[in-house]
Amino acid sequence: MSSTYHAPPKPVNMPGMWVIRAEKVSKCFRIYRKPSDRLKELLTFGKRRFHEPFWAVKDVDLEVERGRCLGIIGENGSGKSTLLRMIAGVNRPTSGTIAVNGRISALLELGAGFNPQFTGRENIFINASILGFSDAQTRRRIPDIERFAEIGEFIDRPVKTYSSGMFVRLAFAVAIHMEPDVLIIDEALSVGDVFFQQRCMRRIQQIKRAGVTIVFVSHDVDAVRNLAESTIWMEHGRVALEGKTDEVVAKYLSAMVNRGRKDLMMEEAIGNALPISANLELTDEARSRIPKFISHVSNIDHRHGNGKALVRGIGVFSREGYPATAIVQGDRICVRISVDFLEECSKPNVGFIVRNRLGEDVTGTNATFEGLQLPPVRAGDRISVDFVLDLPLLQQGFYYFSPAVADGMLDQYDICDWIDNACAVEIMQKTTTYGYMRVPTKVSAFAVTGENSHFEIEQISSNPDETKKQLGLTSRLSH
Repeated sequence: MSSTYHAPPKPVNMPGMWVIRAEKVSKCFRIYRKPSDRLKELLTFGKRRFHEPFWAVKDVDLEVERGRCLGIIGENGSGKSTLLRMIAGVNRPTSGTIAVNGRISALLELGAGFNPQFTGRENIFINASILGFSDAQTRRRIPDIERFAEIGEFIDRPVKTYSSGMFVRLAFAVAIHMEPDVLIIDEALSVGDVFFQQRCMRRIQQIKRAGVTIVFVSHDVDAVRNLAESTIWMEHGRVALEGKTDEVVAKYLSAMVNRGRKDLMMEEAIGNALPISANLELTDEARSRIPKFISHVSNIDHRHGNGKALVRGIGVFSREGYPATAIVQGDRICVRISVDFLEECSKPNVGFIVRNRLGEDVTGTNATFEGLQLPPVRAGDRISVDFVLDLPLLQQGFYYFSPAVADGMLDQYDICDWIDNACAVEIMQKTTTYGYMRVPTKVSAFAVTGENSHFEIEQISSNPDETKKQLGLTSRLSH
């Protein structure tokens, strides 16, 4: 069997031309039952086989054009990482051909490509030299790498002293600042902190728009949906399905549900429709626990405005008035935003936007939009604004609150201060959610087949245990 790997030093960036192409790529590993079997096989000069062949990847074909993103999904052990390592040139295929038309930056498993004995700075130079950069070119990039990684003095400490989060910060910063034509990412971002993950996703979107080709492996199908135009689903080393991302992901998730997960999803789904209360209030006791003026901002990704007013703090609190960093779907929360006015504002307005981990706007509101017109304020005034809401049944994960204060009406206003991703809250799953959220829904049915038809509907109990007894036994539609 023959294999080849080609990586031309000068990429051809013609629109619509492929940048990555794999044809009938396979990778076989030899599995020995015990270490001595390897020696026995060597001593017989291959005449006797003491190993079992394991095909991690078998007959994979793919093609990715410039500026496109290919997603790869599949369960653990399906061959995703092995395929990426072959595309990156780390492993050679046992058979088939892989051609890559451009410079590759690869973010593979934690630790790949970095020498733990060297400092972060030394590893930057090593990685850059492998990619063909001179020391002078690398020095010009180091300030940008340091700013993005935000690991401070650890840049000059051995990598072996890094936490996993610090390592992935540096590794990602290096990968994106080496002007890659192809960026390969294999689950590495899952170990970073939530704010850094969102910043990485935004940067990936930016470099994709700049024409960089991306191959993205992740168990986070929402991230794959957000980034990839096309996706392949790998199973047992082969491509089970390829095509448009939404279609492939939908069939993949359906298959996962059918593999022993039905009972779990049914238990989660039964009896969890939560009514939305029209009386959005907190008790006096709960309000007494919330600081009147919040003077702390947990995080600032970006800040802009004319400076006439400043957001001093934002807090998310439970219905009991306690600080909330993790909330169950559908729970009531209070978002308190505290503002200092440095100049007079005739029509002040305070609000916030909520984004998911991919940086997409999920929801948002402001005082004026909700019917509360704040009175004019003078320089030196301080106010706090409360937003009490019942959370929608959002998909599980981290959500980021971006507070703002403005002067003007909804159709014409000036931003005084806006803070991107000032705080994060984790939404815990209570009910199965398809898409971004589950909408509380009432379902009913009626007969339309004639007055002589018999149509019987039995209500499924709101008790999960009772419902499981009823399912398939008493729910029926008969004529």
